[in-house]
Amino acid sequence: MAADHDNRPFAIQLEVEFLDRLSEPVRDGRAKSVSEIIRAALERFDFANVVVVRPAQLMISVRLPGPIRAALKRTARAKHTSVGQLVRAAVESYLPQLESGDPAQLEMPIPHVELPEPPPAAPAPAAPPASAPKTKRPRRSRKAPRKKTRPAAPRAKPRPAHPRKRRTAAAPRRRSARAKRK
Repeated sequence: MAADHDNRPFAIQLEVEFLDRLSEPVRDGRAKSVSEIIRAALERFDFANVVVVRPAQLMISVRLPGPIRAALKRTARAKHTSVGQLVRAAVESYLPQLESGDPAQLEMPIPHVELPEPPPAAPAPAAPPASAPKTKRPRRSRKAPRKKTRPAAPRAKPRPAHPRKRRTAAAPRRRSARAKRK
C-alpha cells in the first residue's frame, strides 16, 4: 500500500448489518480492525469489471396536506434520513394491506400529527356600516425581486476593435438617435 504519510481518514457510509458482518472477524481475532479488512479487500478487488446495479428511479410529484408534509420533513431531519426513505417505508408497510384486497384493511387511520398552537389571531376589524358604498381597493403591483449583481471585474487591457470594423477618418462614428436629441 502507499506510504504511511498518505494514510488519511476516508469516510464511507455502510449499512449497520454490513458493518456488523465486518466486525465479526475482528472479534474472532482473524483481523486486526475493520479498516484492515477494507484495505485488504480494496487492494485485491478488480475494479475494471465492476458492475454497479442501481434500480431505475423516477421523480414523481404527490399532493400532500401541509401537516403531513411538515411532519415528513421534521421526522426526516430527526431520523437523519431522506423524505423519500420515509415515504418508501410507509408505502412498503401499506402495500401488503392493499394487495390483500381486504376492504377493511384499506382504510388506514390517519396518524395524529401534533402541530404547534398557532399564535392568537388579531381581532377582526369592525365591518363597515351597511349604508356606506363599498370601494374597490387598488391592486398592489408586485415588483420582481431584484437580481443580485456583482460589480464587473476590471479588464486588464481594452479589447482591440475588429480588423474589418476599424474606424477611419473617412468613416466617421455614427451617433445614436438619443445622442442626436441632446
